[in-house]
Amino acid sequence: MNNQKQLRLNTLINKSYECFSFTDFLKLAIFKLHELVIYDSGMFFCAISKDCSFFKPYTGGSIEDYYKKQSFTQREKYLADAEENNAGKEAYVYKSIDLRKGIIQVANEPRKDFLKNQEDFHIVCMRITYKDQFLGEIYLHRSKDKPDFDDEDMFVLRLLQPHISTVFNIIHTVVAVKYTEDSSQPGAKKGMCMLDRELSLTGGNITGIEMLKISTVFGSSLLYHIKELCADILADEPVKIKGYAMHRSSLLKTKDNDMRVDILVKSEEETDRSLQFIIIMEYCKEDRISAEYKFKFSSREAEIIDGLIQGKINTQLAKALNLSENTIKTHIKNIYKKTGTNNRTELTYMLMLNNK
Repeated sequence: MNNQKQLRLNTLINKSYECFSFTDFLKLAIFKLHELVIYDSGMFFCAISKDCSFFKPYTGGSIEDYYKKQSFTQREKYLADAEENNAGKEAYVYKSIDLRKGIIQVANEPRKDFLKNQEDFHIVCMRITYKDQFLGEIYLHRSKDKPDFDDEDMFVLRLLQPHISTVFNIIHTVVAVKYTEDSSQPGAKKGMCMLDRELSLTGGNITGIEMLKISTVFGSSLLYHIKELCADILADEPVKIKGYAMHRSSLLKTKDNDMRVDILVKSEEETDRSLQFIIIMEYCKEDRISAEYKFKFSSREAEIIDGLIQGKINTQLAKALNLSENTIKTHIKNIYKKTGTNNRTELTYMLMLNNK
């Protein structure tokens, strides 16, 4: 790679970190990418916004003429295949001809069938991933009357791939924060996500995905505790009813605020094979957080109750609240006395009744 191309590469990388939307990044790629890797056309799929754009290199005029967003007719199958094949577990930059000839094996390529049967173009694929999360893909095409992408092209794209993946994660986070903070957005404070029978995350809105990263007072992510709640539902009440079988609510204490979590359990069949958890998350105002506690419990007892409901043992409670285990035991004894309960199961059941 000559010095001029190195300078162009550095410029593209630096400017990509100044992008604050996926459209901004796409426009940058249209302006600059062809200066590094020559191509005739490209396809950009964003797994976060679910946008699919076909684009071509910039040669003058309005940038708006160089890309076109359109509905991706196979989008749902594409995403389903990506999820089934654990897309995003590995990062790849590779050519379709290598996939077609079996030189490389990419088990988690959701467009594998298309690429293996595509002989009209030279195609190179760049997977966009961040910490095992599948964020999207960029495909570059050349007509067959031109040389295939060479080693230098592949080297440049491999240098770009980790930067683009990081930029996508930054854009995702910025968009989610803006959406969450904008109170004019309907439902801006509400997040939604879905888990399958195996408690694997299968989808959600931008706000919900960001909320799952929030830490509770016990140092674990909100996603971890939601999975615990769903596992308890599976253990206590196996779902074998078609439709919405049950609804359960809970309050989880986070480091900054409290979160109300509503879990709907859905099954399309009479068995639990198609079982799905639909989780709605919403921040609580201070006067709503512990209204049911204030007339009975101290703030410290309320914190311990939240931990007990989440299944924490005494040592975990003591560490999270910076108390001794003996102090935790004393608080729990007082909580049982006030509620007339004898154990954690009875306490949880009593509080659930009070919340209805």
